Amino acid sequence: MAEEASRFAAGLRRDLGVDVELVDERLTSWEAGQTMKQTRLSPRKKTSHLDDVAAAILLRDYLNRKRGLVSEPVPGEA
Repeated sequence: MAEEASRFAAGLRRDLGVDVELVDERLTSWEAGQTMKQTRLSPRKKTSHLDDVAAAILLRDYLNRKRGLVSEPVPGEA
């Protein structure tokens, strides 16, 4: 999947001339699950909102990096 994402990003850069940042999101679903446990959502609601919470985590981390609140990830490091 990472290779496919890289090719897609390269196409966007080339065809649209936009900046594209690739992010390692492997642990966001786990972090979303932990966050949802802390909020004590019902199991039914957990499943339906896990992707929403994971997306919010990705956005939070992106904005924090742009604000300089956390360091930029080193490409190739997990």
